[in-house]
Amino acid sequence: MTLSSLAKVKLVSIPNIKILLLKVAIKQSSYDPHEFPHVSLPNTKFSFNGFELDKLNFKLFHQVVGWQQGADSIHPCYLHSLAFPLHIKLLLLPEFPFPLLGLVHISNLIRQVRPIAKSEKLAVSCHFGELKLHPKGWLFSIEVEFYSGSELVWQSVSTNLFRTNHGYDVQPKAKDSTSLITDPINENWILSSSLGRKYAKVSGDFNPIHLSKWSAKLFGFKRHIIHGMWTKSYCISSLEKLRPSLFLQGFEVNTIFKQPLYLPCDVNMAVQSFEPTSENSKQHFEVVGTGASSVHQSVHLIGNICAI
Repeated sequence: MTLSSLAKVKLVSIPNIKILLLKVAIKQSSYDPHEFPHVSLPNTKFSFNGFELDKLNFKLFHQVVGWQQGADSIHPCYLHSLAFPLHIKLLLLPEFPFPLLGLVHISNLIRQVRPIAKSEKLAVSCHFGELKLHPKGWLFSIEVEFYSGSELVWQSVSTNLFRTNHGYDVQPKAKDSTSLITDPINENWILSSSLGRKYAKVSGDFNPIHLSKWSAKLFGFKRHIIHGMWTKSYCISSLEKLRPSLFLQGFEVNTIFKQPLYLPCDVNMAVQSFEPTSENSKQHFEVVGTGASSVHQSVHLIGNICAI
Protein backbone atom coordinates (compact mmCIF):
# COMPACT_ATOMS: atom_id res chain seq x y z
CA MET A 1 0.00 0.00 0.00
CA THR A 2 1.44 3.38 -0.99
CA LEU A 3 0.44 6.72 0.45
CA SER A 4 -0.80 7.83 -2.96
CA SER A 5 -3.28 4.93 -3.00
CA LEU A 6 -4.83 5.84 0.34
CA ALA A 7 -8.44 7.02 0.46
CA LYS A 8 -8.14 10.25 2.44
CA VAL A 9 -10.92 11.19 4.86
CA LYS A 10 -10.82 14.59 6.59
CA LEU A 11 -12.54 14.67 9.98
CA VAL A 12 -14.25 17.75 11.38
CA SER A 13 -13.60 16.58 14.96
CA ILE A 14 -11.83 13.85 16.88
CA PRO A 15 -14.32 11.06 17.63
CA ASN A 16 -15.38 10.43 21.22
CA ILE A 17 -13.14 7.67 22.58
CA LYS A 18 -15.77 6.25 24.95
CA ILE A 19 -18.26 5.77 22.12
CA LEU A 20 -15.56 4.15 19.99
CA LEU A 21 -14.65 1.72 22.78
CA LEU A 22 -18.29 0.67 23.12
CA LYS A 23 -18.29 -0.14 19.41
CA VAL A 24 -15.12 -2.20 19.87
CA ALA A 25 -16.99 -4.58 22.18
CA ILE A 26 -19.62 -5.42 19.55
CA LYS A 27 -17.69 -5.29 16.27
CA GLN A 28 -17.76 -8.55 14.35
CA SER A 29 -14.64 -9.99 12.77
CA SER A 30 -14.55 -10.99 9.12
CA TYR A 31 -11.27 -12.91 9.42
CA ASP A 32 -11.17 -16.26 7.63
CA PRO A 33 -7.84 -18.13 7.87
CA HIS A 34 -8.66 -19.98 4.66
CA GLU A 35 -8.56 -16.74 2.66
CA PHE A 36 -4.77 -16.37 2.94
CA PRO A 37 -3.04 -14.73 1.07
CA HIS A 38 -5.99 -12.43 0.34
CA VAL A 39 -6.11 -10.80 3.79
CA SER A 40 -5.62 -7.05 3.48
CA LEU A 41 -5.98 -3.85 5.48
CA PRO A 42 -8.26 -0.91 4.68
CA ASN A 43 -6.58 1.82 2.64
CA THR A 44 -8.28 4.68 4.53
CA LYS A 45 -6.26 7.60 5.88
CA PHE A 46 -7.95 9.75 8.52
CA SER A 47 -6.79 13.32 9.10
CA PHE A 48 -7.76 16.19 11.39
CA ASN A 49 -6.39 19.73 11.20
CA GLY A 50 -7.63 21.42 14.34
CA PHE A 51 -5.65 20.23 17.35
CA GLU A 52 -5.18 22.84 20.07
CA LEU A 53 -3.44 21.21 23.01
CA ASP A 54 -5.56 21.02 26.16
CA LYS A 55 -3.57 22.56 29.02
CA LEU A 56 -5.31 20.64 31.79
CA ASN A 57 -5.15 17.33 29.94
CA PHE A 58 -1.44 17.43 29.12
CA LYS A 59 -0.66 18.64 32.65
CA LEU A 60 -2.41 15.58 34.08
CA PHE A 61 -0.71 13.35 31.50
CA HIS A 62 2.67 14.75 32.50
CA GLN A 63 1.97 14.05 36.16
CA VAL A 64 1.05 10.41 35.51
CA VAL A 65 4.15 9.73 33.37
CA GLY A 66 6.66 11.73 35.46
CA TRP A 67 7.50 14.42 32.88
CA GLN A 68 9.22 17.53 34.25
CA GLN A 69 6.46 20.03 35.01
CA GLY A 70 8.66 23.03 34.18
CA ALA A 71 9.35 21.82 30.66
CA ASP A 72 8.08 24.08 27.86
CA SER A 73 7.49 21.15 25.54
CA ILE A 74 5.00 18.30 25.75
CA HIS A 75 5.91 14.70 26.46
CA PRO A 76 6.70 12.80 23.22
CA CYS A 77 4.09 10.12 24.04
CA TYR A 78 1.29 12.63 24.65
CA LEU A 79 0.72 12.87 20.91
CA HIS A 80 0.24 9.11 20.79
CA SER A 81 -2.66 9.46 23.23
CA LEU A 82 -4.16 12.27 21.12
CA ALA A 83 -4.08 10.03 18.06
CA PHE A 84 -5.42 6.98 19.91
CA PRO A 85 -9.08 7.61 18.86
CA LEU A 86 -7.94 7.56 15.24
CA HIS A 87 -6.24 4.18 15.86
CA ILE A 88 -9.56 2.83 17.12
CA LYS A 89 -11.51 4.42 14.25
CA LEU A 90 -9.27 2.57 11.79
CA LEU A 91 -9.77 -0.72 13.63
CA LEU A 92 -13.54 -0.23 13.52
CA LEU A 93 -13.66 0.05 9.74
CA PRO A 94 -15.86 -2.74 8.34
CA GLU A 95 -13.02 -3.92 6.07
CA PHE A 96 -10.58 -4.42 8.97
CA PRO A 97 -10.35 -8.22 9.05
CA PHE A 98 -9.29 -9.11 12.61
CA PRO A 99 -11.24 -9.24 15.90
CA LEU A 100 -10.37 -6.28 18.11
CA LEU A 101 -10.50 -7.92 21.52
CA GLY A 102 -7.21 -9.69 22.17
CA LEU A 103 -4.98 -7.66 19.84
CA VAL A 104 -1.52 -7.24 21.39
CA HIS A 105 0.53 -4.05 21.04
CA ILE A 106 4.04 -5.49 20.69
CA SER A 107 6.21 -2.51 19.67
CA ASN A 108 6.18 1.24 19.18
CA LEU A 109 8.53 3.62 17.40
CA ILE A 110 8.38 7.40 17.87
CA ARG A 111 10.41 9.82 15.80
CA GLN A 112 10.20 13.43 16.97
CA VAL A 113 11.85 15.98 14.71
CA ARG A 114 12.06 18.74 17.33
CA PRO A 115 10.52 19.68 20.71
CA ILE A 116 6.82 20.45 20.40
CA ALA A 117 5.64 23.47 22.36
CA LYS A 118 2.52 23.37 24.50
CA SER A 119 1.08 26.33 22.56
CA GLU A 120 1.35 24.81 19.06
CA LYS A 121 -1.62 24.02 16.83
CA LEU A 122 -1.24 20.66 15.14
CA ALA A 123 -2.69 18.55 12.35
CA VAL A 124 -2.68 14.74 12.42
CA SER A 125 -3.08 11.87 9.98
CA CYS A 126 -3.40 8.15 10.69
CA HIS A 127 -3.41 5.08 8.45
CA PHE A 128 -2.48 1.41 8.37
CA GLY A 129 1.06 0.45 7.47
CA GLU A 130 2.63 -2.96 6.96
CA LEU A 131 0.78 -6.29 7.20
CA LYS A 132 2.73 -9.55 7.39
CA LEU A 133 2.65 -13.06 8.78
CA HIS A 134 4.16 -13.84 12.18
CA PRO A 135 4.85 -17.28 13.70
CA LYS A 136 1.97 -16.67 16.11
CA GLY A 137 -0.45 -14.91 13.77
CA TRP A 138 -0.52 -11.63 11.84
CA LEU A 139 1.43 -8.43 12.44
CA PHE A 140 0.06 -5.09 11.34
CA SER A 141 1.09 -1.51 11.99
CA ILE A 142 -0.65 1.83 12.39
CA GLU A 143 1.27 4.95 11.33
CA VAL A 144 0.66 8.48 12.60
CA GLU A 145 2.09 11.84 11.51
CA PHE A 146 1.68 15.19 13.27
CA TYR A 147 2.31 18.48 11.47
CA SER A 148 2.77 22.02 12.71
CA GLY A 149 1.67 24.04 9.69
CA SER A 150 3.37 22.26 6.78
CA GLU A 151 6.23 20.96 8.97
CA LEU A 152 6.30 17.27 9.91
CA VAL A 153 7.21 17.26 13.62
CA TRP A 154 6.31 13.79 14.91
CA GLN A 155 5.79 10.26 13.57
CA SER A 156 4.96 6.92 15.11
CA VAL A 157 4.61 3.30 14.06
CA SER A 158 2.62 1.07 16.43
CA THR A 159 2.86 -2.65 15.64
CA ASN A 160 0.18 -5.06 16.81
CA LEU A 161 -0.20 -8.84 16.80
CA PHE A 162 -3.39 -10.75 16.06
CA ARG A 163 -2.82 -14.23 17.43
CA THR A 164 -4.11 -17.09 15.30
CA ASN A 165 -3.00 -20.47 14.02
CA HIS A 166 -2.77 -19.61 10.32
CA GLY A 167 -1.09 -22.91 9.44
CA TYR A 168 1.84 -21.39 7.55
CA ASP A 169 5.52 -21.91 8.35
CA VAL A 170 7.01 -18.54 9.36
CA GLN A 171 10.54 -18.44 10.74
CA PRO A 172 10.83 -16.33 13.92
CA LYS A 173 13.45 -13.61 14.16
CA ALA A 174 16.54 -14.48 16.16
CA LYS A 175 16.23 -13.34 19.77
CA ASP A 176 18.95 -11.50 21.66
CA SER A 177 20.17 -13.89 24.33
CA THR A 178 21.86 -11.26 26.50
CA SER A 179 21.20 -7.68 27.48
CA LEU A 180 22.85 -4.96 25.40
CA ILE A 181 23.30 -2.81 28.51
CA THR A 182 26.68 -2.61 30.23
CA ASP A 183 27.43 -0.81 33.50
CA PRO A 184 23.80 0.28 33.87
CA ILE A 185 22.22 3.17 35.71
CA ASN A 186 19.37 1.60 37.68
CA GLU A 187 16.11 3.17 38.78
CA ASN A 188 13.53 1.33 40.88
CA TRP A 189 9.84 1.92 40.24
CA ILE A 190 7.06 1.10 42.72
CA LEU A 191 3.84 0.82 40.74
CA SER A 192 0.48 1.04 42.50
CA SER A 193 -2.64 -0.98 41.75
CA SER A 194 -4.45 2.18 40.62
CA LEU A 195 -1.84 3.19 38.03
CA GLY A 196 -3.71 1.66 35.09
CA ARG A 197 -6.87 3.60 35.93
CA LYS A 198 -4.89 6.84 36.28
CA TYR A 199 -3.23 6.37 32.91
CA ALA A 200 -6.53 5.38 31.26
CA LYS A 201 -8.06 8.71 32.33
CA VAL A 202 -5.29 10.77 30.70
CA SER A 203 -4.69 8.58 27.63
CA GLY A 204 -8.21 7.43 26.75
CA ASP A 205 -7.16 3.76 26.74
CA PHE A 206 -9.82 2.13 28.94
CA ASN A 207 -9.06 -1.46 27.94
CA PRO A 208 -10.43 -3.58 30.85
CA ILE A 209 -7.16 -5.53 31.17
CA HIS A 210 -5.59 -2.36 32.62
CA LEU A 211 -8.28 -1.24 35.05
CA SER A 212 -8.75 -3.82 37.82
CA LYS A 213 -7.94 -7.38 38.78
CA TRP A 214 -11.54 -8.46 38.20
CA SER A 215 -11.96 -6.89 34.76
CA ALA A 216 -8.59 -8.31 33.67
CA LYS A 217 -9.56 -11.81 34.75
CA LEU A 218 -12.47 -11.70 32.30
CA PHE A 219 -9.82 -11.63 29.53
CA GLY A 220 -7.60 -14.37 30.95
CA PHE A 221 -5.11 -12.32 33.00
CA LYS A 222 -4.33 -13.20 36.62
CA ARG A 223 -4.29 -9.47 37.50
CA HIS A 224 -4.52 -6.20 35.63
CA ILE A 225 -1.48 -4.99 33.71
CA ILE A 226 -0.11 -1.52 33.09
CA HIS A 227 -0.31 -0.13 29.55
CA GLY A 228 2.82 -0.66 27.48
CA MET A 229 2.67 3.01 26.45
CA TRP A 230 2.73 4.11 30.09
CA THR A 231 5.89 2.06 30.57
CA LYS A 232 7.44 3.63 27.48
CA SER A 233 6.34 7.11 28.59
CA TYR A 234 7.89 6.72 32.04
CA CYS A 235 11.12 5.42 30.48
CA ILE A 236 11.27 8.54 28.30
CA SER A 237 10.71 10.77 31.34
CA SER A 238 13.60 9.05 33.11
CA LEU A 239 15.82 9.36 30.05
CA GLU A 240 15.03 13.08 29.81
CA LYS A 241 16.33 13.55 33.36
CA LEU A 242 19.54 11.72 32.48
CA ARG A 243 20.11 13.35 29.06
CA PRO A 244 18.03 16.53 28.81
CA SER A 245 20.08 17.82 25.87
CA LEU A 246 18.91 14.90 23.70
CA PHE A 247 15.32 16.09 23.97
CA LEU A 248 16.19 19.56 22.72
CA GLN A 249 16.82 18.12 19.24
CA GLY A 250 15.37 15.46 17.00
CA PHE A 251 15.41 11.90 18.32
CA GLU A 252 13.98 8.44 17.74
CA VAL A 253 12.92 6.04 20.49
CA ASN A 254 12.00 2.45 19.74
CA THR A 255 10.50 0.01 22.25
CA ILE A 256 9.46 -3.64 22.20
CA PHE A 257 6.90 -4.76 24.77
CA LYS A 258 7.74 -8.17 26.22
CA GLN A 259 6.12 -9.80 29.28
CA PRO A 260 2.98 -8.20 30.82
CA LEU A 261 3.68 -5.92 33.79
CA TYR A 262 1.19 -6.91 36.49
CA LEU A 263 -0.01 -4.40 39.07
CA PRO A 264 0.90 -3.66 41.80
CA CYS A 265 4.63 -4.40 41.49
CA ASP A 266 8.21 -3.22 41.80
CA VAL A 267 10.39 -3.11 38.68
CA ASN A 268 13.80 -1.83 37.69
CA MET A 269 14.67 0.36 34.73
CA ALA A 270 18.26 -0.10 33.58
CA VAL A 271 19.88 2.45 31.26
CA GLN A 272 23.21 2.23 29.48
CA SER A 273 25.33 4.49 31.67
CA PHE A 274 27.50 6.13 29.00
CA GLU A 275 26.38 8.49 26.26
CA PRO A 276 26.77 7.09 22.73
CA THR A 277 30.07 7.94 21.08
CA SER A 278 28.47 9.16 17.86
CA GLU A 279 25.41 11.34 17.38
CA ASN A 280 23.31 8.64 15.72
CA SER A 281 24.38 5.65 17.87
CA LYS A 282 21.82 4.09 20.16
CA GLN A 283 21.56 4.15 23.93
CA HIS A 284 19.78 1.06 25.27
CA PHE A 285 17.39 0.67 28.18
CA GLU A 286 15.11 -2.01 29.61
CA VAL A 287 12.51 -2.61 32.30
CA VAL A 288 12.77 -5.87 34.28
CA GLY A 289 11.25 -7.42 37.37
CA THR A 290 13.06 -7.25 40.71
CA GLY A 291 13.09 -10.94 41.66
CA ALA A 292 15.92 -12.16 43.86
CA SER A 293 17.24 -14.40 41.08
CA SER A 294 17.96 -13.28 37.54
CA VAL A 295 16.11 -16.42 36.41
CA HIS A 296 12.89 -14.91 37.79
CA GLN A 297 13.41 -11.40 36.46
CA SER A 298 10.83 -11.00 33.72
CA VAL A 299 11.78 -8.61 30.93
CA HIS A 300 8.86 -6.24 30.36
CA LEU A 301 10.30 -3.74 27.87
CA ILE A 302 13.46 -3.28 25.85
CA GLY A 303 14.27 -0.12 23.96
CA ASN A 304 16.78 2.26 22.50
CA ILE A 305 17.01 5.97 21.82
CA CYS A 306 19.22 8.00 19.50
CA ALA A 307 19.52 11.49 18.06
CA ILE A 308 18.43 12.03 14.46
